[in-house]
Amino acid sequence: MDEIERIFGSDDRAPTMQDLREMRYLEMCIKESLRLYPSVPLIARKLGEEVRLTKFTLPAGSNIFICPFATHRLPDIYPDPEKFDPERFSPENSEKRNPYAFLAFSAGPRYCIGNRFAIMEIKTVISRLLRSYHILPVAGKTNIEPVFRITLRASGGLWVHLKSRENNKLIDLSS
Repeated sequence: MDEIERIFGSDDRAPTMQDLREMRYLEMCIKESLRLYPSVPLIARKLGEEVRLTKFTLPAGSNIFICPFATHRLPDIYPDPEKFDPERFSPENSEKRNPYAFLAFSAGPRYCIGNRFAIMEIKTVISRLLRSYHILPVAGKTNIEPVFRITLRASGGLWVHLKSRENNKLIDLSS
């Protein structure tokens, strides 16, 4: 929240491109959220050429599946993998990691061309929410059970209370 307050102060304006560029910590939080809960939990590819791994050779034409939900939890790449730690995506920590370790938007030639736009949209919405509301957990609704489909979803949805920053009133969205 410090970063958002530093950028906007008490100004209620929409974020500018410069504001979005300055939201570095928010971007780290977004990437850490996508590491733990990637939108697309499974990536399928057909190999165009033979690929040699340490102990195996995959022939050209093989169908392969990569599960970012699992690979993003490998402790040798992400120590204490179940912990939410945005600092994993600081420039210093990111440069130490293989660029193909984070697959929220795939990687390589099939890297999502909309990834920067998606991050900008998320920053825009989250920065507006954080400036308008305190976001609080709902008692008894804090355990997230993932449901694997084409996109990853939370069983039963994600529940939060929104408390207005302006008048400190709880917003009830359940009715």
